[in-house]
Amino acid sequence: MPTEAFERWLVQDYLFAKGLTTFQAIAAARAPRSAQKVLINGLVAMDAELEWFERLACERSLNLQSPHHPTCRRYVDYLITAAYTKPPEILLAILFGIEAAYLAGWSRLEASGPYKEYILRWSNDLFRQYVVDLHLACVEHPHDGQQDEFDTVLRHERDFWTMTYDG
Repeated sequence: MPTEAFERWLVQDYLFAKGLTTFQAIAAARAPRSAQKVLINGLVAMDAELEWFERLACERSLNLQSPHHPTCRRYVDYLITAAYTKPPEILLAILFGIEAAYLAGWSRLEASGPYKEYILRWSNDLFRQYVVDLHLACVEHPHDGQQDEFDTVLRHERDFWTMTYDG
């Protein structure tokens, strides 16, 4: 991946992660009690991830105060709107879709070279178990609309990566 594209991804993914943290906090508050633990643990991980992004941005002299790219803005707006308007069971499917996309994408790569740290972050056993736990929460709390929202997430993910490469 060209450095310019990777750095665009890094900044925009940080902005996305901030929005995702808001989504997760609302989802955790609205979730059935039996699903809250995985969501709360996810929030703790998101706090650490935001700090990680901030460290990386500092090392690379990247501006995390940059504006959201329109594609990132649409994705974050979708999440925040969903957090307030969709049933809690749907929110579980949305979060599962996001995290499953990261796991699937990064796990396909060999953990070596300049992106090794990133590949390991989203393909390790702890993250894999988190995604499994999110899936189990979806199974435990089904809703007819879960698949449609999962598919919507995948379209946002496709658009996000297109933005990364195309600018």
